[in-house]
Amino acid sequence: MKSDLTVQFGFLPPWPLEAAPSLWLAVALIAAILAGELFARTAWLPRMSGYILTGLVVGPGMLAVTGGSPIADWRLVVELALGILLFELGTLVNLRWLGSNRWLVVSSLLEAGLSFGAVFLILRHFGTPSAIAATAATITIATSPSVVVRIAAELRARGQVTDRLMLHTALNSIYAAVGVNLMAGVLHHEFRGSTLEAVLYPVYLLCGSVLVGTSFAIVFRRVERWLGNHEEVLSFLLLGMIALTVSVSATLKVPPLLPLLLAGIVVRHIRGRPLVYPPHFGSAGAVLIIVMFVVSGMSVPLEQLMQGAVVAGSLVLGRFLAKLVGVLAIAGPSGASWRQATALGVGLAPMSGVALLLTLDTARLFPEFGAAVESALLGSIVMLELAGPVMTFAALRLAGEANQ
Repeated sequence: MKSDLTVQFGFLPPWPLEAAPSLWLAVALIAAILAGELFARTAWLPRMSGYILTGLVVGPGMLAVTGGSPIADWRLVVELALGILLFELGTLVNLRWLGSNRWLVVSSLLEAGLSFGAVFLILRHFGTPSAIAATAATITIATSPSVVVRIAAELRARGQVTDRLMLHTALNSIYAAVGVNLMAGVLHHEFRGSTLEAVLYPVYLLCGSVLVGTSFAIVFRRVERWLGNHEEVLSFLLLGMIALTVSVSATLKVPPLLPLLLAGIVVRHIRGRPLVYPPHFGSAGAVLIIVMFVVSGMSVPLEQLMQGAVVAGSLVLGRFLAKLVGVLAIAGPSGASWRQATALGVGLAPMSGVALLLTLDTARLFPEFGAAVESALLGSIVMLELAGPVMTFAALRLAGEANQ
């Protein structure tokens, strides 16, 4: 009911005041930045932990105000921020290093394979159907690019462990994205009974991802040569091209994660050296990334964490041990010390944005998948959103590569 003053003076806002949802997000963003700085100054914790914790705390209130889901309402922002980090990660991957040290590939395949096997067996133990368990296990292969790239940038980390961590993270993201595309065909056959679609759907996703990603890389490289050494202009160009790629991917119904990572890898391979632009391509990209972490923290209702707590905890422990064992097993042949391999295994723990989007998208396409494992997967993601950044932060410090 309007107050008397509002009725008398039509220019006044209605009382009580009705704040727009964007106001609450702005307040959450300010709170997250302050919390992140508090963590960085008073505790042995990364700023990112403050961003995510703020999202978890304000999430229930935001849901009550907006009546929707933050990950749905802010999906474009999340994809843009994650796209920036995936492209940046791709430009840090040196394919020539893989050629000179094949044991790096063996190490990556082993830790990813053991992670898949551990999660698959745990889910089967809890009665999850084989096709669904295999799809979920494929998702959990992914190490969070957003956490790894952001923590490395915050610590200004340089060295063998940092380089290996970037490489493993990029390869794990590729394994997960490609694997989920292939498993989509299996799920189509399992729940839709369409053999033709089961074959054509993953082929379309993979071909579309490669086409979009390589097109991005070729166009960017040509424009970069034409513009010359203008970092600020090229940073703006990159942000625009990442936004364009996200939009084109949405139009083609191809998830943008794999194209942007592939684009970064191809650009690095063509250039022969990494990009030297500011981290996250400037302050605009950095703000998007902070918003992404806040929204990620808001996106998972805590009751889902409680529903699948036992299974989620088992998945987190099994996945962590599998990755650690996989890296340690190839430490010697790959040229890493036991300390470096241990730090790398711990640093691979985070699971966040990529796994979250893959889980939600798969559950949207196949409700049977969501009903069976969504709570457990989202619970695992929440646990590793909180613990993962701290583990990577500690791992890079343990390796002695933090230059903060």
